[in-house]
Amino acid sequence: MQNKYLLGFILVCLSGIVWSFGAPIVRHMENAENYKLLYLFYRGFAIFATIMLYILLRDRQEFLANFKRIDRWAISGAILLMMAMFGFIYSLTITTVAITLLMLALAPLFSAVFGYLLLSEKLSRTTVVNMFIVIFGVVVMVWNVESSNTIIGALYGMFTAFCFAMYTITIRHNPETPKLLTPALSGLMGIVVTCALVLASDDLTFVMPEINIKLSVAHGVIVGAGLVLYGLGAKYLPAAELVLLSLLEVVVGIFWAWLPIIGINEVPDLNTLIGGLIMLGAITMQGLATRKKHAPIVH
Repeated sequence: MQNKYLLGFILVCLSGIVWSFGAPIVRHMENAENYKLLYLFYRGFAIFATIMLYILLRDRQEFLANFKRIDRWAISGAILLMMAMFGFIYSLTITTVAITLLMLALAPLFSAVFGYLLLSEKLSRTTVVNMFIVIFGVVVMVWNVESSNTIIGALYGMFTAFCFAMYTITIRHNPETPKLLTPALSGLMGIVVTCALVLASDDLTFVMPEINIKLSVAHGVIVGAGLVLYGLGAKYLPAAELVLLSLLEVVVGIFWAWLPIIGINEVPDLNTLIGGLIMLGAITMQGLATRKKHAPIVH
């Protein structure tokens, strides 16, 4: 069991690192505010194709049997994850990478509360302590942010954190829930919803700059690969720890946004750096704890 817990830790950390490349990709869009729906449309195809290809290669002749496992929890999880994807892109197109990713750091709090309420999951003392360290890191990072310029983007980010935490709850609810088919369905649902919104609009078409299409497909592959890793790791970790460990996306994503060679050059202030280091410390402590037996639990 201890080895499986460590495996889950590694897989979820990898998913966070993979996802961290998403924000810089969105930042390179042309006229991002005008093309966010189309970006989601094309990205949905890439997410769906990436995950379904993995399932096909893994299961081969048993591929179609996966669809028999779809239940109301899988559908609910797919809807929640789709809404999280919308919130993430909408937040990134109107505010900074740092603000968007910082709001995602609220996900462990949502996940812990609803994991306890809905799944009766118990939390180790290590996880509880680290969760509060993460929250403290968030407070440090947003202390001097002028909310007048970022309030809408921050709210989108908070909505994303809530939906992602609830998605985590759904894939933990039943071991038989298809943890990879669920995110694939979210990509498919995203295609349907964005298609309907574009068709209902008098101002939008399915045409956008070629660079945006390439970026959306690349981003979709990254999201799909991260979801595969996250879904595999979800089998071995409780909900609060799942979201806590994936917070590497926040810390590393802010670093990519700053790294000059990537071309975004969003320089984080001192508070952002200090808060990010606090969060990274909590994630590191969580990883060290996987080498030991779980600490006594608290309710």
